[in-house]
Amino acid sequence: MADIPIYPLYHQTYRLYRVSPLHHGDASLLNERALRTHAKRLKEQLKGDNVRGVEIDLAAAEGALANLGTLELCDWELVGDEDAWIDRYNPEASQVSSVLTPERARGVEVTLDYDQAHTYSAMLLRDPEATKSPEGFTSLPLLMVKMPAPVREIFLNYLRTSFDAHVAPLRLAPTFLTNTLETYFKHLTAAGSTQSIRDQIRQLQIQLAFPSTPSPSLLRHIDINISSADVATFLKRGRNLPDSNTSPFTAALRIYLQKHLALALSHPKVSISKIQCHSFVIQSDKIKITAPEALSETSFSDASQVPDSSAGQLAVQELYASLVKEATGSGKFLHESMLGESRDSTPSSTGSGVRRGRKRAVSTTAAGNAKTKRSRG
Repeated sequence: MADIPIYPLYHQTYRLYRVSPLHHGDASLLNERALRTHAKRLKEQLKGDNVRGVEIDLAAAEGALANLGTLELCDWELVGDEDAWIDRYNPEASQVSSVLTPERARGVEVTLDYDQAHTYSAMLLRDPEATKSPEGFTSLPLLMVKMPAPVREIFLNYLRTSFDAHVAPLRLAPTFLTNTLETYFKHLTAAGSTQSIRDQIRQLQIQLAFPSTPSPSLLRHIDINISSADVATFLKRGRNLPDSNTSPFTAALRIYLQKHLALALSHPKVSISKIQCHSFVIQSDKIKITAPEALSETSFSDASQVPDSSAGQLAVQELYASLVKEATGSGKFLHESMLGESRDSTPSSTGSGVRRGRKRAVSTTAAGNAKTKRSRG
């Protein structure tokens, strides 16, 4: 089987945004004709052929855009989960399974290819099993963008003006960051897991920020590095603490910082602003996810008993579902018919968090060549 390009969610640092439901009237957004139309219109704006409705200073951005070269391709395509991604590039897949329907799609991937080997992308995402859309709208609440600032601003304004949408940065709370880490620990230490903290987390770096520091000359943040062996020790000690079932590592870290650095994580002027490890890097407004390792059938005596997903894959599924929930938010980001639904900022395995995972090993074969332009056949 030929190498399959890395799934676009992985190995890229994305800025996070939240988007209100996209208005398109009676015509569907998630069909080939509509996507081609929006690709053409966005390309015209990026090339300066059509600037009507763009609210940024294009003259100031002209020099930066010129440095990128000529925009060769602007593509809007449906993107599904990893199984759909593999079926799309797998010549052995049946014609039926390789066709991604709007109902199965996670959202839309926007790709920009410039002639000077610059490739940028964005993804408008949802949980197809949990995200609801009002009539005349399509809800793709999570926006992940990897574009230079001038291009990004044109793209964001295109979404605002074309779909009457509200777009704003998605700010993840410190508790979301720590809950993400605890989610990985939960799956890696679960009974039956064949993956370890040492292999999947490796060295852990936690950044403590002091956002209320009045002077730039004063200490703004502290980076704490914890080896994989010490991570396991923190986790073990945390599980022996009372009332720490859901966040044992964070509970142990809180006690350690209080005792050895006289820092209280509960203090309003102290917050966790970044968590970095082998599997992911997450900040309040950015995220990078490493493709999780799949299970090896050689780890099981009976190949028929191999689970669908590895611990790392389950953690990523839970993180994805949680990001979509967080982006959905409330108030102006929800249609009034959806305001009664509950919102949970803690990573949860609901919705599309449980999916088939066996095919995902194939999509990581191109991880070492993630910047290669994909074929648009």
